[in-house]
Amino acid sequence: MKKTALKNVYWRIGAIALFGAFLILWEFLSKDSYELNPQSAIPPISVVFAKFLELLGEGVLLSAITDSLERFFLGLFIGGALGSALGLILGRFEKMEILLEPFIQLFRPISPIAWLPIIALWLGIGNAGAVFIIAYAVFFPVLALCIAGVRQINPTLLAMAKNFGAKEWQITKDIILPGAFVHIASGLKLAASVAWIQLVAAEMLGIQSGLGYLVADGRNLLETDMVIVAMIWIGILGYGIYLLFGAIEYGILKILGVR
Repeated sequence: MKKTALKNVYWRIGAIALFGAFLILWEFLSKDSYELNPQSAIPPISVVFAKFLELLGEGVLLSAITDSLERFFLGLFIGGALGSALGLILGRFEKMEILLEPFIQLFRPISPIAWLPIIALWLGIGNAGAVFIIAYAVFFPVLALCIAGVRQINPTLLAMAKNFGAKEWQITKDIILPGAFVHIASGLKLAASVAWIQLVAAEMLGIQSGLGYLVADGRNLLETDMVIVAMIWIGILGYGIYLLFGAIEYGILKILGVR
């Protein structure tokens, strides 16, 4: 066990060294071409870092990050709550799932971004549309995994609860929710990454703030360094979201004794 952990530390150090080498190569390989033609060449990392400090000092970057995260977590909460609630109902009552299946299978494959023109007509361009896109992106993965979580519960437990006179809300609280909780957590982890990508795309296509808008603004101004700063922070925050929900999932599994 200790040897494996030690090997992992070496690999982590190797990953950091490899990333450092990538940054150095980026700096030296892009420097000459950028000096010759700044508008069409990829800027070196030193120029990108200078732009990062500029955007940070002006408060532009912090404002964009805050706007994106606020939309993300609000949409995640709405989509996750609705997907979980409906998933618990449809998982418990299979006939209701059959009744709603045509609607679920029709709307599930549609990209949230495809709704942007309609959202703009209904809600206008702004936070409401972005939150809708996040909620829509989160809803279906959580719904599917929640239904699967309810269906894998031992039917004998449900039958015993019924025989002992348990009410439906008691069965849901004491058996279904704990039994499906792992699947709900996994659904949120999966949906969070997908939703973050959809949010950034939505901000690029019409919303007037956030990291995606910063990418679009940098493109329109021909400031590639601004585009790269925004892209880097999109990646950093996306990775942070992945780690956050991975830690939440691990903690839930540990509490439930699965790990």
